[in-house]
Amino acid sequence: MKRIVMILGGKGGTGKTAFTRLLLDVMHSKVINYLAYDADTENPELYEYYQNFGSGVRLLNFLEVAEAKRFFTEIKAESPDSVIVDMPGASSNKTREIISKFGLFKIAGDLGYRVTLVTVLNLGYSVITSLKTMAEFCGAQADYVVVKNLCWDKGLGFQRWENSKTSGAIADLKGIEIEMPELDYSTFDTLTEKGLPYSAATEDNGFPFGDYLLVSGFLDQAKPELSKAGVYLGLQQPSVKPAVESSKGLPENKIYTQ
Repeated sequence: MKRIVMILGGKGGTGKTAFTRLLLDVMHSKVINYLAYDADTENPELYEYYQNFGSGVRLLNFLEVAEAKRFFTEIKAESPDSVIVDMPGASSNKTREIISKFGLFKIAGDLGYRVTLVTVLNLGYSVITSLKTMAEFCGAQADYVVVKNLCWDKGLGFQRWENSKTSGAIADLKGIEIEMPELDYSTFDTLTEKGLPYSAATEDNGFPFGDYLLVSGFLDQAKPELSKAGVYLGLQQPSVKPAVESSKGLPENKIYTQ
């Protein structure tokens, strides 16, 4: 089934956009047919760095009714395999209003999509509380991916999350937990200064070799983690089975989804 993937943070600064950038890099490498939106119109970092990468990124204030109408219209018209939306931080209340107003889950189903809600964790309570409220509101109408952003893990782990009732509730909803590896701050700053996607951080683009090695290692560690939630994250693509013989002895090519 196709996917609408909404990346939430509960608050700003959790690493939500850093994760979205990573997801788009992997989608591009897997030749996924996707639409990507930056709904953080006040601080559109995703749009700034990825508007000319892969399938590009579109600015869209999902929290405004007129803009949300455009969102659904474009999905219906273009019918991509995956739709990625980087939501603003601390926007859960307004997000729920739009979900209710448009009947997000029904229209997604009518168009052949399933909704995934991705939450990027730091070590605080506010993100967990926000996810708890969202999960209570959406229930089993959505799938859930929880991303432990390891840049926050300074030997303390994610004990607040692991000990929370919300963790158990998400597990009951068949949610999937993955980790986003830490990327050295100075290397990430160099990426930001040069306005480069992760996969474009090469010496040919003026990126220092040492930083290139760190980004390459970051991607190598991250890809297996994303694959754990590959179905929920829309990391699927049509594949062609080897030709088989039909009952008439003629080869047939079967299309299937991994």
